This record gives sequence, structure tokens and C-alpha cells, in this order.
Amino acid sequence: YALIAHMVTLLSLPQDLVNIILQQESLGASELCCLELCNSSLKQMIDDEIWKQAFLHQRHCNALHEPESWKKEYARRDSWSHGWRQLAAGSLPPAPQQLRFSAHTQKLRRFAMKMVSGHVPSLCLPKQITLVVDVNSSEGGCFCTIGAALALAQPFDRILVRPGIYCERLKLERPVEVIGTGKIGSTVIVGLDGPTFETSCRVACRLANLCIEQRPRVLGTAPMSGAVLIKGAAVLIVEECSISSDTGHCIVIQGSDSCGYIMHNVVHHAKGVGVLACDFAKGVIEDNIISSNGRAGVAILSGADPLVSANKIHDGLDSGVLVSEKGRGRVEDNDIFGNRRAGVAILKEGAPLVKRNRIHDGRDSGVLVCENGKGSVVENDIFANQMAGVAIGRGGASRVTGNTIRDGNGGSLCLSAHSKGLISSNLIHQDPRAMMQVPEGLLSEVQEHNVIKYA
Repeated sequence: YALIAHMVTLLSLPQDLVNIILQQESLGASELCCLELCNSSLKQMIDDEIWKQAFLHQRHCNALHEPESWKKEYARRDSWSHGWRQLAAGSLPPAPQQLRFSAHTQKLRRFAMKMVSGHVPSLCLPKQITLVVDVNSSEGGCFCTIGAALALAQPFDRILVRPGIYCERLKLERPVEVIGTGKIGSTVIVGLDGPTFETSCRVACRLANLCIEQRPRVLGTAPMSGAVLIKGAAVLIVEECSISSDTGHCIVIQGSDSCGYIMHNVVHHAKGVGVLACDFAKGVIEDNIISSNGRAGVAILSGADPLVSANKIHDGLDSGVLVSEKGRGRVEDNDIFGNRRAGVAILKEGAPLVKRNRIHDGRDSGVLVCENGKGSVVENDIFANQMAGVAIGRGGASRVTGNTIRDGNGGSLCLSAHSKGLISSNLIHQDPRAMMQVPEGLLSEVQEHNVIKYA
């Protein structure tokens, strides 16, 4: 009856005032859903703009494109977030519908399940207990530190961390989730001289809505590590977080049995790499904003094989994406721009699939392949880079097909006489004022197998 009385009062107000009330931060998704169910007039008033405001109070916007429906996007992410426990229980969480999960991604999800499913013999999950952490409160039932809550947490418990600054280094040794409860950026966890979060055993965990920082105690003395370190066959889901590092990399996924799901985060201002996958690690790096890092935005090294999809990777002090030392992976549908070195660099027997990306406005080449780099560069839009759109140096052997290459200050192509790559079926817009640097012995082949237009 009280709810009905409040709704009657709400509906008696002017519509513009009702709209202001419906956009208050205190009204989240569950409250909006209740209002929609209770009254058809309110359901009509709760439009996509109101859902957008509720979404942005609690979630990061998609990196590349706004969703067609903010309500559906909220439900999709919420469903995925709640499904993480199934990774350790022998089944897969529902796939996010809007993200381009390929067969490659599904294999990763099955791999992650396999790595941890041995610890839970059936699909019957234990009851989830919620533990609350508040550094600013002394009320009974609250923990003052996240570490104290982790010490008492049982498998699959949820740890809710209220806004505040927590200076802790935390090891995740059983399957739990750690979630910030306040506005985006209000729950700050600072690790000094080492990883802020580390998973190093065969567990599945989840981090969400946290601001994760890594700092040195004394400037210039901390070892190079990751603010978030995933190793030892761990599976870690990192969602809706802001991650930075003054001393090393933001996120490191290391080891052949390790897997990271890095989704909807802001990964920024690392001294080193934004997201590093190495030593045969796997993972999904999807729908993140990765910017202003001291080394590559994403580095795939030493046989690692992740999916890197739908990210905005920009304004780094090195390459946007670096694939080297027999790294593999799929780099698809990203917006890569404004980086100091090549947008995508493939070196030292790296062999990725680089497909359908926008690679532009970099201060070096759009794509650089050398030192026995391999792989395929397919269907990308490569434009407005200060050096060549595609540069293949000595030993480079990538297959470059179906791309649009245009508006580069250093010309469209720069090929070494010792390159081994296949350049075919590309649309090349060549500015007559910029030279296409192709050795005479390769020029006729390039002209024959590509469409070259002179502006």
C-alpha cells in the first residue's frame, strides 16, 4: 500500500519533475524495473534516456559505440556478471549477446571452465554469503580491510567494498568476487611495491567496479609487476574497473593455464604495458579503453593467444598492439589511434590475425611487420598515419589482404627488398606527394595484385 501511495503521489507531479526524480542516482536498475512493473504510465515515462543515466551511474559506457538499448545492455552485462560462478561449477555463463564472441572465444570459455571445474564436483553451488568492507565504519558486521574479509570468506562468497581508499596487497586464493559499491572510481585500492590483486592458483574469481592502483613506496624502487597479476592456472574476470600502475603493467596474464576476462574497463597510465599476455596465456580483452600507457597498450608475447576485440587503444608511448616472440591471438574490431609507435607491430615470429580494425592517426606506421613477423592483416581501415600505412621490413612475412590504406604522410606502403609478405587485394589510395617505397623488383607485383588510386 505504501508503494501504491508513493506512485500516486509521483504521478500527480508535473512530468518534467517526474523525469528529474527518475534520473536520481539512488534509482538503480532494480528500482526502475519495479516501477515499470507496478504502473503502465510510469513504464511509458521510463524511457531510454532514463535507463542511460541509471547505467552510467554504475557502469562504464561501451568503448566504441553506445548500445541500441541501454536497458538491454544493462541486463546483458548483469546476466554475464552473475554467471561467473558457473565457470567453476562445470557450465558456462550466458554469452553477452552484443559482443562479437567468436568460436575462438567460446574455446577460451570452455578452457577456463576446464581449468577450475575439478574443484566443484557438481552444478550445485554453495549458498553465497555477502561480506561488507568499510574502511570508514566501525559498525558491527563490517570489516575494516578487504584482506580481513578475504581471510574469512568461503568459496563463492561476495565481498562488497564501500567507498574509500584501501592500501592493501591482496591474494585471491579461493573463488570469490570483490565488488565496489559506490560510484565509479569511489572505491580505490592501492597496492604498494607489488600487485594490488594477485591470483596464482587454480581458482576463478571476479573483480568489479573498483579503482585499482599500483604505486611505489619510494619513487623508482618498486619491481616491475602488474597491478593485477593472473598466473598459476587462475581464471580472473575483471569488469567495470579503472586500473593504473606507476611502477609496472596494469594487467598481466601469465602462464599456459591462466585465463583473464578483461571487459568494460579503463586501463591507463601504466609505466609499462596496459594489458600483457605472455607465456602461452589465454584470455578475452574486450570493450576496454586502453590509453596513455608507457609501453604497448596490449602486448602478446611468448606464445600467448588471447582475443583482443572492440577496444579503444590510443595515445600510448609505444605501439598500440605489440605481438612478438611467437605470440598469436586475434586482434579484431578495435579502434587503434594516436600511438607514438606503430598502431600494430608484429615482430619475432609473432603470428596474429589482425582483422577489421581502424588503425589511424599514429605517429609512426599503421602496421609494422619485421624480424620474421608473420600472421595476417585483413580488412582493416589504415589511414592518416605519419609514416607508411603498412611497413614490412627485413624478414617480415605477413599476409596483407583486403585492407584500405590511405592518407598516410609517409606513403601507403614501405617494403624491404628482403620482405616475404603477400600484398594483394588491397585498396591503396596513394598521394602523389608521398612516395610509395616499394623495391623495383616488387613494384610490378604490387601494382598487379592491388587497386592503386592516385589522388
